[in-house]
Amino acid sequence: MTEVKQAEKTAAQHENAKSRAGSKVTVMLKHPHGIIMRLFRMEDVTEPVMGGGVKASKRAVQMGEQVKLNGFARRLGAEAPDFLVVGGYASTPNVDEEFFSEWLRQNADHPLVVNNLIFAQGSENSARDKAKEQKGLKSGLEPLVPDKDERIPKSIKPADKKAA
Repeated sequence: MTEVKQAEKTAAQHENAKSRAGSKVTVMLKHPHGIIMRLFRMEDVTEPVMGGGVKASKRAVQMGEQVKLNGFARRLGAEAPDFLVVGGYASTPNVDEEFFSEWLRQNADHPLVVNNLIFAQGSENSARDKAKEQKGLKSGLEPLVPDKDERIPKSIKPADKKAA
């Protein structure tokens, strides 16, 4: 009986993967300026070396188009952006799901990925909800708050003149 259930589950997952082929996601990014995502493949090349001869090497070659993700920063007095900003995350809708998954794989050790500063959801509503949940997450790139920000060095008190 369990083999039948496992086969049904595998078939359902396969069907779900087929239906998602070419599907779009909403990517949320907690970075002020946005980023440009690109995919690369490694290709073998030969390079000339000093003194004659060649050596085998690898070179990264861009694959396909690049995708620009929106950032949350705005110039003072600028109009409101035409995209959603929630919890410090700026949204970029309609990003190809396969592209984003491959970008995450290629950039798995990037600080944006490691620190959950970038994620994707299937709908804008679920993306908005997750951004609200992660509102307290700090990227270190937020604007400074002069009186309360721990990134600002503490002031040094001048020495007491009486002690001199």
